[in-house]
Amino acid sequence: MDEAAGDGPVMQVLGLCRFSVPSLGGFQVEHDSIEARRAMLYDPARLEERTVWFEHVTLPSIRAQRDGDFTFVVLVGEDLPDPWRSRLEALVAGVPQARLVAAPPGHHRRICAEAMRAQVDPGAGLVAEFRLDDDDAVAVDFVERVRDEGRALLPQFRKHGVAALDFSRGVVLEVTEAGPVVVPRRALLWTPALAVLTKVEAEARILDHPHHKLWKTMPTLTLPDEVMFLRGAHGGNDSHIAKEPPAWDLPRDRWAPLLKRRFGIDLPGFEAALAGLR
Repeated sequence: MDEAAGDGPVMQVLGLCRFSVPSLGGFQVEHDSIEARRAMLYDPARLEERTVWFEHVTLPSIRAQRDGDFTFVVLVGEDLPDPWRSRLEALVAGVPQARLVAAPPGHHRRICAEAMRAQVDPGAGLVAEFRLDDDDAVAVDFVERVRDEGRALLPQFRKHGVAALDFSRGVVLEVTEAGPVVVPRRALLWTPALAVLTKVEAEARILDHPHHKLWKTMPTLTLPDEVMFLRGAHGGNDSHIAKEPPAWDLPRDRWAPLLKRRFGIDLPGFEAALAGLR
């Protein structure tokens, strides 16, 4: 394991965002063929909605990271149509850490693993991998904290070859008929703000480890202190985000300041973009 002078192994931080990748597997709603999956993913209304979320929610949180030493893979299907392909290229071009990667059809986890493996730095001592959907966000100090808190996991990583870092406090950003609603949540091993420490040469990458079962296969450290994740909730979600009472009180007048401070998100701007969709 490569060691930085006096500071433990060199840790590469590597993220993945899947944006409409025609493939088999990887979705809770399954399809019989890649053609059927492509028809669902490339529906113009769906692509327009996902682009708005990606532009106004996901990407601002990546752009605002205090520690800029990381790579963020934005994975798309190789036949993603215009104008959405061109719009994504323009958006990603404004974020130095982002890499737009186009994948041919295939098995979903294999496609994702290959995209991540191609970005792994062979000179690193280990890789901290995270994954976001195109309607998720991480707090502005996420990369910074993955490096800092990940040090506590190094003894377990050396022993097991893999370990997980879980930030369990965050919010759900739900789109309702009345507009966006911010709901405080505490959640165990949700995919946003979850990092898996793995070996550089490992075959298994982030999607090969089912997030809700990580505690069965590797040491995990859960930190409940700060608001670290944002998960989008709307009609286009593949998975159902259960309705639960707010984890703590968050008055409406604090929604916009919280999202701006912790995620770099302009809530009024996002709301205006959503109104444009309608």
